[in-house]
This record gives sequence, structure tokens and C-alpha cells, in this order.
Amino acid sequence: MERTIGVDRARCIHCGMCLKDCIAKALEFDSEFIPRYMEDGAERCLECQHCMSICPTGALSFGGIDPDELAPVFYGSDEELLRIMLSRRSVRQFKNVSIPPEKIEKIRALLSYPPTGVNIDSLHFSIVSTKEKMNEIIETVRDRIMTSTDESPLIPMAREYYERGEDLVFRTATAMVVVAIDKERIAPSCRNVDPIIALSYLELYAHTLGLGALWCGFATATFNLFPELCDTLMIPQGFELNYVLLLGEPDVKYARVIKRDRECVTIL
Repeated sequence: MERTIGVDRARCIHCGMCLKDCIAKALEFDSEFIPRYMEDGAERCLECQHCMSICPTGALSFGGIDPDELAPVFYGSDEELLRIMLSRRSVRQFKNVSIPPEKIEKIRALLSYPPTGVNIDSLHFSIVSTKEKMNEIIETVRDRIMTSTDESPLIPMAREYYERGEDLVFRTATAMVVVAIDKERIAPSCRNVDPIIALSYLELYAHTLGLGALWCGFATATFNLFPELCDTLMIPQGFELNYVLLLGEPDVKYARVIKRDRECVTIL
């Protein structure tokens, strides 16, 4: 996105909220108390769009975006969000159908929004969106595991499942989202944080779409064990696979939330 700001002078009330909330300190007032970039402001800008988001009158725009076309901030209900968080379950039983394209599109749109450290766009998502494509990958992985001479303990475990007619790696999922990191651009402290934040957003959103999701360490380990398989995911050059979230229409329906009372929180 182009790092430009525009100000509707008739709307600007000179409150300075955009300056105050700019973490990069890239903005200043001109002689008429209209916000603008400082001399090196465009280079320092993080493209977070906070300046546009915080403007109470919609006077400030970023990158040519019309603030009047943006939805207002919504805080929702804490009770409703908590129910969603408590209701999600790890799903390992999926119907043998593709996720409808409209749900895939909603997932694609969501993946632009999870926060990242220092606001660097350093993640790539590969969405395997149909059961046909998923089956191609499943068969490729199965063949690789069955012919492998690698001594990883994953190999005999997966083979045992295959011999029983089951799939330890992908269960019966008909879709998945694979997140990869830009090895050069991502902040070192964010390498194993940013991808998990993104998939956490996705898992909860998938639940609201009626989809099942599974954090799949076995699939992640398999792709890391056989990195050549990543070619099937079209991960860009310079990116490294981080984690896999399996998705699909659930073939199981949970009736109630579970009960937990862990003594793992200290309030100071």
C-alpha cells in the first residue's frame, strides 16, 4: 500500500489524536494545525492505519482509502465472545465434502487482518480449498511416508494408521491453511508468534462459519521432515513453513462446552 495521507480540511477539528496515536511518530501539524508527514515520516510509517482509524470525524485518509467506506469499530459482547471461545473444539472427523467457496473467500479475507509484530507483512498463507486438491496432497504425502527410509518416529506411527485405513497426518480434513514466514523480513522475536496469532484468529472465525479446525502438529512435522513436499503448497521463495491448520465441514457435533478449573493463573 502506498504510504500517503490525505486530510479533508473542512472535517479536521485539529484534535491531534492522529499525531498522538502514531507509534512511529511520523506525523506533525502544519502551520494551520493540519496533520501531515514529517520530513522522513513516510519512511518511518508502519502502515498501521491507526491515524485514519482514530480520526473522530473521518477527516484523515491513508493510502487513498475512503474512511467513509470503512465499518465503524465494534466491540461486541464479552459473553458472546467467551461462548465462542469455550465452544470451539479440536475436530478430527470431517465430512467428505469441500468447504463452500463463499466460506473459503471469507477465510481469505480474514487472513489480511491478524496482527503481526512491528506490523511487518511477513506471513504467507496457502489455502488448500477443495477436497480434490487436498486428496492429491494426501496421496503424495502418503506415498512419501510409505517409501521413506527416514528414522523419524513419525514414519512408523503414520504407517500403522495407514495400515488400519486411517490417516494420522491429515485425518479426514478436506481443506487446510498453511502459514509460512518470510525468513528475511520477520522479526526474530516474532518467528513463532505471528503465525500462531494468525491461526488463532482463523480457528475462532472458522467456528463461527460452522467449520471444524484442528491444529495439526503431525502435518507440520511431515512437511518439515520432507521439505520438498512444500512445493505442492506454492510457498514463495524465501518463506519457511511454520504451521498447519486443518479445516473442513465437521462430521461431529458437540452439544455442550467442557468444564475446566486449572490453577495456572497468578493474579498479582
